[in-house]
Amino acid sequence: MTSRYILPFFALILVACDSGEPGKMSMDEYEGPEGEAVVRYLITHLPPVDPQVPKVYTVVKGPNLKSTKMPFVRRMEDLKVQFISGEVLTLRDPDKSIVDPRSGLAPVQIQVAEIKHAGGDNFTAVASWAYKKTWERYKLKLVKSTSGLEVKECERLEGNYVPQ
Repeated sequence: MTSRYILPFFALILVACDSGEPGKMSMDEYEGPEGEAVVRYLITHLPPVDPQVPKVYTVVKGPNLKSTKMPFVRRMEDLKVQFISGEVLTLRDPDKSIVDPRSGLAPVQIQVAEIKHAGGDNFTAVASWAYKKTWERYKLKLVKSTSGLEVKECERLEGNYVPQ
C-alpha cells in the first residue's frame, strides 16, 4: 500500500528540483565569477553616456532587478568606480527617476538578467545597462581562460542608445 505513494512522492521531489531550463544558474550564483565577468565587461565597455556627469553604479540581478550584495561589487574596486546598493535608491519626482539619495545622481544600472552553463567551461549570459532613460541589452558568451572568465562574444539584442 505504501509503495504506491512512494513513486509519486519521488516524482514530486524531482519536479521541485528542476529549474525549468537546462543549464540555467540560480540567481544566488549570479554573484559568482560568471556574474563578475559580465559586470566587469559591461562597465569597461559602457558607451560615453553623459560623460560630463559623475557616475555611480548599481548592480542588480534577475528579471525582478534584485539588488546584489555589496561584497560582490567590492571585488571590483580595481575598476575605480563608485558602487551603491540598489536597496537604497529612491525615486525623484516629478518624472519618477531613480537616484542615489546621497548625491542626487542617477545611477548607471547594470543588470545580470540570466546566466546559463553552456557546457564545459563556457557560459552564456543576458545582461544590460541603463542610464536614465537610455539602455542596451546584450547576449554574452563567456569562456574560461588562464586569467579567469572572459567575454569572447557580445551581441546587442535591443536598446535605445544611439552613438553621437
